[in-house]
Amino acid sequence: MLSTLIIASVLSLLAVSVQAVPCVQFDANWNLYAFGGSSDVKLGANDTWASPSPSPLSTSGRPPWTGSNTQCILSQTNNAMYVIGGDSDLSKIYIYNFASDSWSTQSTSSAPSDLGNSRSSSVLDHDTNTLFTLTTGSGLYQLDMSSVTNSASGSALDWQAVENPSFSVSGYTVTAAQAANHIFYLGVPGTAAGSADIFVVHFAYFQPTAQAFSGTAFPDSAGQAVSIPNAGDNVPYQIVFVPNDFSNTYILTHWTDLGDYTVTSDAPFATNLINSTQTLPAPSSQDNAAAYAASPYALVQIDTSGNINYLSSPVGSDYTVASGATWQRMSYSLSGSGGSSNSTTNSTNSASASSSSSATVGVGSLAPSATGSRSASRSASASSAGSSPSASASSSSSSAAGKSLAARGDVLGLAVGLVALAAGMLL
Repeated sequence: MLSTLIIASVLSLLAVSVQAVPCVQFDANWNLYAFGGSSDVKLGANDTWASPSPSPLSTSGRPPWTGSNTQCILSQTNNAMYVIGGDSDLSKIYIYNFASDSWSTQSTSSAPSDLGNSRSSSVLDHDTNTLFTLTTGSGLYQLDMSSVTNSASGSALDWQAVENPSFSVSGYTVTAAQAANHIFYLGVPGTAAGSADIFVVHFAYFQPTAQAFSGTAFPDSAGQAVSIPNAGDNVPYQIVFVPNDFSNTYILTHWTDLGDYTVTSDAPFATNLINSTQTLPAPSSQDNAAAYAASPYALVQIDTSGNINYLSSPVGSDYTVASGATWQRMSYSLSGSGGSSNSTTNSTNSASASSSSSATVGVGSLAPSATGSRSASRSASASSAGSSPSASASSSSSSAAGKSLAARGDVLGLAVGLVALAAGMLL
């Protein structure tokens, strides 16, 4: 009898120790999905979220959702999602095919040991379908997914070193997203507030100086960042940045002429929006470990408890933010999730929007991008294009993440000990 009780307790503890870190993502038709609970679900388009009707998804081949820095990344052109950190083996890429509701697992080789620094450390380049991951110990790596599209191939894909960044990554919790064929790194220690460091994808180099943005200055802080997809399946032009201080939700807008970076007349929006920052309210659930997804019509957050909050139509077709936008809580929450939360505030709704879209053109420091390329650069250079001042301050969210991992390890260790005790008593 005692053995049975011990085994039951062990199973309960093991369930706690593998609590999922959930994520959300859209398909290419802008239906919302939530992953990482006891089941994964489709939640439909944003005009149905007031009365959601979740539909369970296939469980065959799905990730165990036991990773600590899980990323769910949309490949818009292929209507697929790539999951990094779905379990403790960060070298595996889980692929979800939205059209067929099916999972496959892509093996990789030569993955850096420090892959997966944060929930915003990997970015999928829209045009090349290549993943770029900045590590804090071995520089930038790339993984060409162009041969995979929406299902795994039979052979391993090879991670390749690109180069070291032009800025110090000491203490950096990587926070990255793409706009107009450039990957922006936000919250780099020592970079001025309102500025971001840049990797130019098609030339495979780090810009030596940070890019300043006009408008409300976003903090030099780590956080979460995602791109806002373009409805026409072109490169995204806007980035959502939610810093760990939850001062605002920042919308960064960037555009570069692919042939001549000094030309601004072909921009798809008013030129004063180029390299500008606008603001929306901070999310109502202020959870540093939450995950985000964006479509052209909505912005969604899922916190580590499975609560889903969203902004409908936060950005208009003219790329300006909506006045008076507020976060809303979906009546459905993803059950079975519950990763470690660094939540500071968890209210039902945010108050009112703060929208600032004043901007001045500031493209002078950007290097040109190559035109129309669909293949990733194969640069394996390890040289740095210049170095910004070193920063020694470590990120508070990185420290908190370490504590959450330690806590999960303690629980798992206790469970293993109890398993051994139960086995001894049964014998």
